[in-house]
Amino acid sequence: MATSTLPASFLHPLIPTDSALARDLVLPRATGPAALAALAARIADEAGPALRSIARHDPERRWYARLALSADVEAWLIGWAPGQGTPAHDHGEASGALHVLEGTLREERRSGRGPVERVLLGAGQTSAFGPDRIHAVSNAGDVVATSVHVYSPPLMPMRRLPSIDALLEPIGAPPPAEANGIDRLLDEARVDLPRVGPEVAAEARDRGAVLVDIRPAGERAAEGVIPGAVAIERNVLEWRLDPSSPARLPFASYDLDVIVLCTEGYASTFATLALRRLGVRASDLDGGFRAWRAAGLPVHVPDQPEPLVTGA
Repeated sequence: MATSTLPASFLHPLIPTDSALARDLVLPRATGPAALAALAARIADEAGPALRSIARHDPERRWYARLALSADVEAWLIGWAPGQGTPAHDHGEASGALHVLEGTLREERRSGRGPVERVLLGAGQTSAFGPDRIHAVSNAGDVVATSVHVYSPPLMPMRRLPSIDALLEPIGAPPPAEANGIDRLLDEARVDLPRVGPEVAAEARDRGAVLVDIRPAGERAAEGVIPGAVAIERNVLEWRLDPSSPARLPFASYDLDVIVLCTEGYASTFATLALRRLGVRASDLDGGFRAWRAAGLPVHVPDQPEPLVTGA
């Protein structure tokens, strides 16, 4: 295995891979709305002139370009011709922020069941939001507008609504008759699923297996990491480890032994099952990171993000 400064990710050529901005896009210290707002503003401040030079404003359709994609964050540059806008939508379970680089955008927004707000965002202004935000964004001016958008977790599907006043789903609706409880689903998932304890996982790692940590960045920062483990957040796991995926990590292979871990060994069960259905030789770490730590095995709590094993 070889190490690199940053984990496998995508960065637009306008963002130097050795810059502090690149590191904060790939290994962010925090991913809440305030942190994402600051990150969007940094992109605009540090790369603004270059971004304006590549931005396009097509009167037929909104133009956009991906600026970054990592396990924790994705960033986009969007060009708005006068009159262009989006329908009302959310961003799945993602938080986010939009920063206006030039022009003026109108945002109609609502959080949860709260009231609808209508605001104008001029150049240099930012709007940050949590996962309960529903909004519609449009170019409110007679000239073009350009904006930077940052979301976390990345790759969450948007859901469109008929209007800003619509609810995403009924509140308090009863479960369907065929619904199964989570405990039953967990038991079913573990039937014939390979699960290993911390000591066995450590021995397998020494023989070449890869430990994959699917915990969010905040948990890894707070509790520590297993040295050499590869951090891949759950929402992009299958795309990173499916050997047939164009978004796979360089080391993804059908011959590779993978051991998946979460905090206590629950979410990792479903993640392991998904990987095995893709043909990956995956096992579940019984008890997760906390069982590893309780067994006295090595744990590292870095003062700042450490290099991760990302390629072969």
